[in-house]
Amino acid sequence: MNKKGYRLSHVIIIIITTSIISAITTGIIVTSSLSANGTSYTDLVLDENVQQFLDVYDKLTNDYYEDINKKAMIDSAIDAMTSYLDETYTTYLDSDNASTLKQELNGKYTGIGITIRDSEVISIASGSPADRSGIKLGDKIKNINGKEVEDLNSNEISDLIKQNGENVIINIERNGENLEYSMQVEEFDISPVEYKMIENTSIGYIKMSIFSTKLYNDSINAISDLKKQGMNKLIIDLRNNTGGFLDQAKSVASLFLEKGKIIYYLENKNELEEEKDETVEMLDVPVVVLVNSSTASAAEILTGALKYSYNATLVGTKTYGKGKVQHTISLNNNDMVKYTSSRWLMPNKNCIDEIGIIPDYVVENEYIYDKENPTIIQQIIDNQLNKAIELLS
Repeated sequence: MNKKGYRLSHVIIIIITTSIISAITTGIIVTSSLSANGTSYTDLVLDENVQQFLDVYDKLTNDYYEDINKKAMIDSAIDAMTSYLDETYTTYLDSDNASTLKQELNGKYTGIGITIRDSEVISIASGSPADRSGIKLGDKIKNINGKEVEDLNSNEISDLIKQNGENVIINIERNGENLEYSMQVEEFDISPVEYKMIENTSIGYIKMSIFSTKLYNDSINAISDLKKQGMNKLIIDLRNNTGGFLDQAKSVASLFLEKGKIIYYLENKNELEEEKDETVEMLDVPVVVLVNSSTASAAEILTGALKYSYNATLVGTKTYGKGKVQHTISLNNNDMVKYTSSRWLMPNKNCIDEIGIIPDYVVENEYIYDKENPTIIQQIIDNQLNKAIELLS
């Protein structure tokens, strides 16, 4: 008999995957071009290190005894440069991974709406093809259109789903039972904001899932609608938000802060720059921010700005601790390089990289386990949200 619930291993995997993999993939992104620092291609060619590289490239492509895939060799060289820096957030992304990142940050997604780890479904987008078809958390994917996936990693499985055209047939295993689902691969919008009024209160609730290009406008609409419904206190849920665009963090913070208040500082190798709220708009309601170990990057910037420049109260568990900013370089072949360009500091000038932000109220959620199978969580009691409601009531 199947029982509805959450496997403990699934919860742990979701937390680990979100806080580590998503933070690496998303982070704080600022788009840039090669010549952003004023360096010209002529200057680069005159660099003796670049000349040496070009000499080796010329010799290998012309004199090597076998044919060479020039693109693959250059890709390997770029990957080696980013690997040499040995810094987690400086990475080379091929065209597929670069496209996925761009889609996510633009609030779009192509696929069936699942996140997988070791062929196990660990999250499902609401309203997605997988959600509509009946795929559930914990389902183990066995094959896709007849191809076994046992020896494939998560990226390869994801690619296989997208490579099968518009329709995909997925066989899964659930509690020892083999099931088959047929669904369409679709491109659909992912809203970064969900909001509601807490029942029987004047407390509004906004959940921000990612700092995509849509976050600022969607946040304006949410706040406006909540005000019409009588909101005079607000809970902002940044749990499991792994970041996104830096300008979105600044814009959303500006909705709350008084003009002239510090949002964050940027520290690069040459200088320390302050970023202030330059808008006249501000919100004057008590705010509680929910955070956890998967609150990272741009979400931590907003958390710090609200805590130190708005006097918001933080509830939950310590945040991830990502205090670095990345720029991206889009290459001609649609590949991308993402590299760390600076650190960001909170309004109190503290850097939270590898440290995180400790909430004012450290609160853990409670898990109710199945009596017959203690590895299955039947219910999650959201003590963090309940504490926020208590503080604002």
